Amino acid sequence: MENHFLSNGQILLFGHRGYSSLAPENTLSAFRILLEKQIPGTELDVHRCKSGELVVTHDDNLERVTGFKGRVAETDFSLIRSLDAGGWFSHEFKGEKIPLLDEVLELLGKNVYYDIELKRRGRAGNGLEEEVLSRIRAHNIENLSLLSSFNPWCVRRVNRLAPEIPTAIIYSASKKLPFFLRHGEARFITKARFLKPNYKIIRSWTIPVQKKIFKVEVLPWIVNDPQIAEKLLKAGARGIISNDPGNILTLEYYRSPDL
Repeated sequence: MENHFLSNGQILLFGHRGYSSLAPENTLSAFRILLEKQIPGTELDVHRCKSGELVVTHDDNLERVTGFKGRVAETDFSLIRSLDAGGWFSHEFKGEKIPLLDEVLELLGKNVYYDIELKRRGRAGNGLEEEVLSRIRAHNIENLSLLSSFNPWCVRRVNRLAPEIPTAIIYSASKKLPFFLRHGEARFITKARFLKPNYKIIRSWTIPVQKKIFKVEVLPWIVNDPQIAEKLLKAGARGIISNDPGNILTLEYYRSPDL
């Protein structure tokens, strides 16, 4: 796509789940702080709940951030909306709600670029990709969006439905992932343009090899240490995903990369 935020080669910086070191993750407060701190990009997570709405929250289960022991996919939005998604973080954010994707996009608008992580298990579709693409188009942010997922079938569906929007495969060494998806192997069945590895599994040779041989860009997560971020950027990482992106924003290399 012409004028896409990924087309000019700039170093990227995403606040992970908003500015999640200063406010409860994936809440409107976390995204407001991201704007206030002038962070250029945000990463966020989207599920489709039982009643069909697109909700911005990370886990399959709501327990960690709300105390309610229920899966997002099995819970209606009316119940999800009634839950406190901020009290676990601090008393200051007690009563914070899980937002709709539309609410986040309305708040942030075209002031940031987006890495929207699609949260769905299994191969069969549930309308998630179609609905997310519909909201991206409704808010006219196609040229500000990257869509990513651990699930290669989500990525393949996006590539088919919207080939103009770049995609990324996420991976880590977690045993929750099938062993054959722990090193970015899903690139071979998705043709994603970006890889998003957990930074802890990156070795000194990883990024140059990915770029030269596989022709993909690398976006490590979750990097909160500025020294580690600078090392990764100098090795060729296209950008950084961080819980505390303000620390990365001050890096001299980020502001004036020696490319």
